[in-house]
Amino acid sequence: MATIITKIKLINFKQFRNYIVEPKSHINVLIGDNESGKSSILEAIDIVASGNVRRVETLGLDRLLNIQAVQEFNVGKRTYENLPKMIIELYLQGIFDHTVNGKNNTDGITCDGIRLVCEPNLDFQNEITESLNNQKDYFPYDYYSIRFSTFADEGYTGYKKKLKSILIDSTNMSSEHATNDFIKRTYYQYTEDDIKERAIHKGQYRQLRDSYRKESLQGLNARIPSGKKYAFGLKVSSAMGLEDNLMIYEDEIGIDSKGMGKQVFIKTDFALERAGQNMDVILLEEPENHLSHVNLRKLIQCVSDAQNGQLFITTHNSLISTRLELRNLLIMHKEAKQHPISLHNLDESTAKYFMKAPAAGIIEFAISDRVILVEGPSEYMLFEKFYMIVTNHQPEQDDVHIIDVRGLSFKRYLEIALLLKNKVAVVTDNDGDAQTHCIEKYRDFANESNIKVFYEPDNQKRTFEIVLYNDNKELFDWIFEGNTDTQDYMLKNKTEAAFSLLDLNLEDKNQQIVVPNYIQGAIEWIRE
Repeated sequence: MATIITKIKLINFKQFRNYIVEPKSHINVLIGDNESGKSSILEAIDIVASGNVRRVETLGLDRLLNIQAVQEFNVGKRTYENLPKMIIELYLQGIFDHTVNGKNNTDGITCDGIRLVCEPNLDFQNEITESLNNQKDYFPYDYYSIRFSTFADEGYTGYKKKLKSILIDSTNMSSEHATNDFIKRTYYQYTEDDIKERAIHKGQYRQLRDSYRKESLQGLNARIPSGKKYAFGLKVSSAMGLEDNLMIYEDEIGIDSKGMGKQVFIKTDFALERAGQNMDVILLEEPENHLSHVNLRKLIQCVSDAQNGQLFITTHNSLISTRLELRNLLIMHKEAKQHPISLHNLDESTAKYFMKAPAAGIIEFAISDRVILVEGPSEYMLFEKFYMIVTNHQPEQDDVHIIDVRGLSFKRYLEIALLLKNKVAVVTDNDGDAQTHCIEKYRDFANESNIKVFYEPDNQKRTFEIVLYNDNKELFDWIFEGNTDTQDYMLKNKTEAAFSLLDLNLEDKNQQIVVPNYIQGAIEWIRE
């Protein structure tokens, strides 16, 4: 059984004061707005799994320690005892050949896990206290200790890893360091079960370098004046070891010579091949970057087909979110301060429905506080104009997002809204029977404070175009002059008519389109 993470606990790490993530055992898709902390979750996992003190020092504790915790310390009681700690804990489950079980965790329970603790170094308490007293704005980052340990309080390092992870960051794909790091980690994980094989590789590599110096450089060194002790040779620093000179090839071409999109695909496919065996956790940072739509679909299928290993994927792409199933989403919502919102309780049929349906802005819907759902392109095209007429604001000024559902069932979105608790207005046609199509159809959501359905109550005005025309007859007859029946023209040419209205400037005629009452009601309600 591979090792999996059952809980991630972050205390004073970057933007998180006290944050808990309880991931699923296989696929976890992290979505959220910019700066919501998606990448920080992956970074936290990777840092703790690495057991690398130097890496923490390189990143800088001043960048990792929560700035709010530092500010609160500076305006509060500036004593050694009040200095904040940074803690990252990974609660684990699996079969281990080492001790990780213990109570050395913030929950105080006996379980398996590993942790990173950065705290003031007790050995320097006097120096810290003196500096705090003498320098009003000083914070003692340099006096913090960095320790990786298991929940059994045993230390570990990068040479004695307790969790095998790999990070594939498509946002940094052009970096030589990122490619070298991927290859090095992959090599170590492929040879982890046979340390002897790794030793043989290194020995043969040294012999190869010595042979090159003795044979290939022999003529060159022979030309150095006699009596001199100098000679050409190959570098032998630790930075020029076997692992640093390895390359993964596909069809005789190194992956560093591939396009960035191809690198994303190759690295992910290569890592997934050993998922659950030599690889416990795979971290994918925005895999959609640099990929065409076709290759993105191939990558999604590759991830879907993977049977083993625990995957954490950050994305801004609705196709990834829906195809990898909505119940695997962890939504980093700004209103959820202590944990992401999970959709694991979403109805299975709804989750499967979105796997097959067009992606249609699921991520935008999930991370928005206020959403207006409209059911067609003509409504969508005109809605921003209506919003400006009613409020004299752009929708984004009020953090309102407008989504064209494109014929998908509104009820599927509303089932998601029940879990997210975001405010959702549905703007829909009555289709000639408001009681059936607008009241009975949404009866299950009638008592929800965050959901409201808006429609034209007059059954004679069955569609958006009919309502809009009846509220603006004189104006529209003038706009669409030359048509014997303006309403019929608007019904038969919905998007073309909408575009004509959108592109029209009526200011010079001191006229304005009248916004239908039910649409005005939706706009006013969503802003409350």
